[in-house]
Amino acid sequence: MNNILKIVLLVAFYPVLPILYFMLRNESKPKKNIILGVTLPYDARQEESVSHICISFRKHLGITALFLAVLPVGVFFVKYSSISTTYLMTWLLMTIVLPYIIFTVFHRKLKRLKYQNNWTTNAAGRIILDTKVSVQLQKKLSAWLFMPPFVASLIPVIHAIYNRSGWMFALVFIIDAMFVAAFYLFYRILYRQRGEIIDGDTVLSMALTRVRSYNWCKVWIGLAWLTGLFNVFIWLYISNAPGILIATAVYTAAVLLIVINAEFSVRKSQEQLTASSGKDYYLDDDQYWINGMFYYNPNDSHTMIKDRVGNNMTINLAKPAGKVLVALAIIVLLALPFTGVLMMPSEFTPVSIEVTGTSLEAHHTSIAYEISLNDVQSTELLDVLPRMSKTNGLNMETVLKGNFRVDGIGACEVCLNPSVSPFIAINTDDTIYLINTADAVKTQNIYTLLASQIAN
Repeated sequence: MNNILKIVLLVAFYPVLPILYFMLRNESKPKKNIILGVTLPYDARQEESVSHICISFRKHLGITALFLAVLPVGVFFVKYSSISTTYLMTWLLMTIVLPYIIFTVFHRKLKRLKYQNNWTTNAAGRIILDTKVSVQLQKKLSAWLFMPPFVASLIPVIHAIYNRSGWMFALVFIIDAMFVAAFYLFYRILYRQRGEIIDGDTVLSMALTRVRSYNWCKVWIGLAWLTGLFNVFIWLYISNAPGILIATAVYTAAVLLIVINAEFSVRKSQEQLTASSGKDYYLDDDQYWINGMFYYNPNDSHTMIKDRVGNNMTINLAKPAGKVLVALAIIVLLALPFTGVLMMPSEFTPVSIEVTGTSLEAHHTSIAYEISLNDVQSTELLDVLPRMSKTNGLNMETVLKGNFRVDGIGACEVCLNPSVSPFIAINTDDTIYLINTADAVKTQNIYTLLASQIAN
């Protein structure tokens, strides 16, 4: 794996770290009577012992983030693609898991302190519904706001199908158009949820509900328009690879900006609006939140619910669909390091060549190519591998295999170790092959054998 590809992967993965760091750090600020996933009354939030836990949490979270921030530098000292991929994927798994372990440790410390000091309420564990807030949630924005970007996203689809541009192009356009339609459905999910309730103050509850619904709408409308325009741009510049790469980077950055801005806008409003709440009656549903993060309530009919703070939604783990989704997420996370492990047999299995009486076989984990000697028109021994770009196949430090476009030759079928010269170019009736083995002497001998057979 060359350094450019490593940098590209880091640019794609690295934002996960600062996003998680600032999200979790923000949990130490009180919002809706909640600190580090623990519901506390107003007086308890002013206690020095609570402040000490929050300060210690931020310190440990910062040390962990700093450790994770410098760890990716090590990938530039790794030569092989499979090991580099394993390294980066393991780092990504650690980046996702370790900060939440720190959060869990301090969440439990604060929760123990809460029960030791009897900082509880009579409303603990209740599901409360304020009908005035629920009625307010029914005031939806018009679906027509999503129609222009959806129509725009369909133009490339219609054009690709009508002009038979190829199923790959059509599939990309269709997927983008489906995302635009899905954003409207995600937007509607909010209106199936209960309103924001933290105490008996209906005016406060309605204000919190408006903040969340406004930012929720802003996210999905923004993503719909952004994706619709992105689909059109890809269609117009489909043959401009650098342009598409830049557009994809800009689109990804814009998506992150929209989502992160909405999330922290909601959190800031929740912090300000509820700064003085919890002095008398207040809602405490800690018993339904495992480690302050995972919602488990068999008595709640909803599978998707609003997260405790911020703008997100979460899953009710008490529902079968919730269990399935979380299980799949855990499997995907744990499988991340094995992405590189699965590449190792391909990278470290040597390329070999066998010549029989009638054919030549190039092997790599299996028979890559079988060439009839009767089809060979000419051969050439190359001391230097020409410049080439992969069309389809493997491109690793120890093996190139598949379809490549080679300077001075054109389209080729390749199966070789690029670090060991020489290389044999075999020209047949309809295909050009580039092959070699990990043994330079054996490659030379095979070329001599082929040349003598062609001469005869």
